[in-house]
Amino acid sequence: MPVLNWHAGLLTGIYQRQYIDSAQRFPDAMRLSSAHVEALDLFDSLANDPKLNLSMRLRPGDMQFVYNHSLLHDRMGFRDWPDPDKRRHMLRLWLSVPGDRPLPECFRQRYGSIEISDRGGIIVKGARLNVPL
Repeated sequence: MPVLNWHAGLLTGIYQRQYIDSAQRFPDAMRLSSAHVEALDLFDSLANDPKLNLSMRLRPGDMQFVYNHSLLHDRMGFRDWPDPDKRRHMLRLWLSVPGDRPLPECFRQRYGSIEISDRGGIIVKGARLNVPL
């Protein structure tokens, strides 16, 4: 899947360097040339440049909304509390809203559906969907 896609007049991005590097283990994956690796290294360097990104610390009760198709985002590591009452509790919700941008066909492989308002999320077989607050 291309990192950047022009589709329907919009630039849509998806980037996980680990996925790109990991795909090299499959014989039918496109081989990365030294120029590809150099370009990915530059992309990583720019994406991680403090002058070009925003860093924030979420506190209890905070909500963060990130639009995956037009904004690159990442999370930093954290050290959790040993006391269960103080442990991190973070919920993730994938929203697929009416009127959303159309996605390129290559996104179907990742999401299953690229139809607006039916882009799924990750539901594991046997999972009980609930939000304990």
